[in-house]
Amino acid sequence: MINIVSSKDPEYWTLLNKINIGPEWRSSIYSKCKLAYYQQRPFDDGKKLNNMSFILQWEKNPVLAFFGATVESDKGVDLLFYEAPCVVVENKLQLTVNTVKVFLREFDKIQNLITGDIWYRDYLVGGNVSFLATHLLKKGAISTLGFSRVIDLQLDKALLWRKIRKSYSSLINNGLKDLDPCIVTKKNVTWEYLLQFRKLHVHVSGRETRSLESWRRQFESVQNDEAFIIFGELDGEIITAGYFSYSNANCIYGSSASRRDLFHKPLFHAIMWTAILHAKKNGCLWFEVGEQYFQNHPIDKPPTKKEIGISDFKAGFGGDTKIYLDVTLNCDDSGCAIGNKENIVDKEQM
Repeated sequence: MINIVSSKDPEYWTLLNKINIGPEWRSSIYSKCKLAYYQQRPFDDGKKLNNMSFILQWEKNPVLAFFGATVESDKGVDLLFYEAPCVVVENKLQLTVNTVKVFLREFDKIQNLITGDIWYRDYLVGGNVSFLATHLLKKGAISTLGFSRVIDLQLDKALLWRKIRKSYSSLINNGLKDLDPCIVTKKNVTWEYLLQFRKLHVHVSGRETRSLESWRRQFESVQNDEAFIIFGELDGEIITAGYFSYSNANCIYGSSASRRDLFHKPLFHAIMWTAILHAKKNGCLWFEVGEQYFQNHPIDKPPTKKEIGISDFKAGFGGDTKIYLDVTLNCDDSGCAIGNKENIVDKEQM
């Protein structure tokens, strides 16, 4: 028997954690706290939000989960995951023609509500295009390849170190000595730590980029053991910090800030290395450093010099460049038209 469990069901999160997603790299399973964080900025912008996520059960076993939400503004109703793309988490070994058919029927009910854009990310598990990406492409969606740098944490520490760019070795060692990185977890986190991070971020950015409530959501993520923060201090003052979220499989670099004016040496190398080792210690299989940009990709909107520089910095920590597929579909009142990625919500994570 097949059953659909909505995100409003009290058993939803318990069932979600029972889905066996396997060892391959893919999106983290979105947590309650991450959901609250993604909600905050569109909520602050006055948009109307509705979580449309659901789990498909087969014979009482959860085998498929869809993460998505409608975001309504005066421009229409979009389907994404607040600020992130929709994703599907599945136990591929338990997928059948029938379960996929029921899932797509449920998804199409949601699509009928959309008057704007659908943004879905396919992690190409097993090297295959997912059934949902195929479904959207048949409806006229467009697809764009994206790249992310991912480190295999199943390697031992010595091998991880050897894969780091040679010029980073002394920078990491100097940072570990000079900054004495401090790891903030659920065991020692306080709201004051987040306020200090926020103060640093505002100083470096030159402005307030997001609401105080979004920082509170990050605080809750650390409290719930779904994220950690690493600070670096110089003469008792925090001059660099990084925020990292994680699931039982993945750790992802989220945001950072550094006072480059106070220290003549690079600041963040030691923070990133410390985060990689902490994620490995926590049992994570993968550490996602972040998006990779290339000079002529994508052709329609080449990356800036700054984006390429950040991409090169991230690549220096080793790992491999993984491919994912962003699938976008534009829907209007008369049906679905060719996808228009320009209308999709900005993907930048702060």
